[in-house]
Amino acid sequence: MLVNAAQMLKDAEAGHYALGAFNTNNLEWTLAILQAAEEAKSPLILQCTAGAAKWMGGFNVCADMVKAAVEATGVTVPVALHLDHGSYEDCFKCIEAGFTSIMYDGSHEETFQLNLDRTKELVELAHSKGMSIEA
Repeated sequence: MLVNAAQMLKDAEAGHYALGAFNTNNLEWTLAILQAAEEAKSPLILQCTAGAAKWMGGFNVCADMVKAAVEATGVTVPVALHLDHGSYEDCFKCIEAGFTSIMYDGSHEETFQLNLDRTKELVELAHSKGMSIEA
C-alpha cells in the first residue's frame, strides 16, 4: 500500500528503528526492493530522482510502475513513493503523477528567500493533498 512517509517516520522514531529509503532506477530494482521489504516486514521509502525518472519515461511512468508493482506483488508493508532531491518544477510533476512524498531541494535557488518562499508554497500544497514533504 502506498502511503506518505510522515507516519512511518513517527513510528520508526517511537519504535527506535531505522526506516530504509532506497532509490529505484527500473522495474527490476523496484521489484527487488519491494520483495526485500515484504520479506523483512519492513516499511520503506522507495525513492526516484529526476534523472532516474527521465530514463524510465518520466515521473508518471515511475509512479504507475511502482503502484502496479505494489499491487501485483501483494506487498502489505507501507511504501512511500518519494521524489529524491527534486527541483521546484519536479515537485509539481510528482504531485500530479501520484507520488506520496516529495523532497524539494531549494539549495540551488538564486536566493535564500526564494528557497523559503517556494518551500512554504510546496509544504502547503503537499499537506493539502495528504503528502509528506522534506525540504
